[in-house]
Amino acid sequence: MSRALDPETAASLKNSDPETVYNDIVKALSSETDSLLEIEFLGKSHPLPEGCNVLVDGNSIAITKAKIVQAFVVARKIFFKYVRDCSGDKLLDFRNATAVILLMDPEHLTAANSRKSLIQKSQKGPKMTLEAILRKELHFIDSYLTSRLHRHTKSPTLWNHRRWVLKVCQSIQMEYDIQHDLKSVVLVAAERHPRNYYAWSHLRWLVQSLTICTNVQTTSSDFSKLVSVVKDWCLRHPADTSGFSFLLFCLSMPGHSEDVLKTELRSSVCSEVLRLAVSFQWTHETIWVFLRTLVASGGVLEDEAAAFFRAFEDMQAVQPNGHRFLEAARSWCEKYAQKDQG
Repeated sequence: MSRALDPETAASLKNSDPETVYNDIVKALSSETDSLLEIEFLGKSHPLPEGCNVLVDGNSIAITKAKIVQAFVVARKIFFKYVRDCSGDKLLDFRNATAVILLMDPEHLTAANSRKSLIQKSQKGPKMTLEAILRKELHFIDSYLTSRLHRHTKSPTLWNHRRWVLKVCQSIQMEYDIQHDLKSVVLVAAERHPRNYYAWSHLRWLVQSLTICTNVQTTSSDFSKLVSVVKDWCLRHPADTSGFSFLLFCLSMPGHSEDVLKTELRSSVCSEVLRLAVSFQWTHETIWVFLRTLVASGGVLEDEAAAFFRAFEDMQAVQPNGHRFLEAARSWCEKYAQKDQG
């Protein structure tokens, strides 16, 4: 979202009270719902009715750019008033101000760090109270990361803040479900913003952290389920290189299962991806880079490796002019597979 204001937006700022706008937006963002909030910025084609500052329908929230700007101005004043010295009775006001600031600017590092400071102040209190605060913070940050907000879904500041919160959760051995994070947060954010490197990197860190987090035990079945969910998502988004990169990362991870089971899992994934790639005549570079790397690694059965090389002939027969990536993938695979054998 651009920060520049057009004349019409600037003129509309004079028609409402900024304090009222701020309070209405804070109230909407603070609403307690079981599901994550779905926030959307309205364009000029969808003006709000007169006297309405924010549209709320269940967990869905819609705000215009002009209203966000007005609320940001108020939030900024509150934020800098309490950022250095905030008494206990003003902590909620301070937290609400950071929420509005991050809604306007997801890369506002000071606001994100201030929310960390508020959590740190609660770490000395009862564990149950801290867990409630952490769950509320995850609900807040996940709502921003999964809403239809182009800058928020791929914000390094917000993703790093989520990682920090999860590290605190791990430090107190607070249980959480990686399958929930995968389906309800990462895959949604990746859907909202294609090739979402930050979302997939966050999940990669989360999977790696499970190996050192003593309160979370992952079995071979759990890991296979994770791979299956990611594979299905990737097959629905065959051009998403970040998703396939994570899938390859999972298939290359040590541990979680015996070598025979890992080979069977890799071969199964390779077979299904290859089958659909040939069936739908996909020539996306992402698909064939994934397949070539998986086959060249030697981690699949010989039948799947042979099927991979046969697929080039099938593809070239139906797409004689669209096989540049196919030729490159085959040459790369032959080169490095031979090097491994030698």
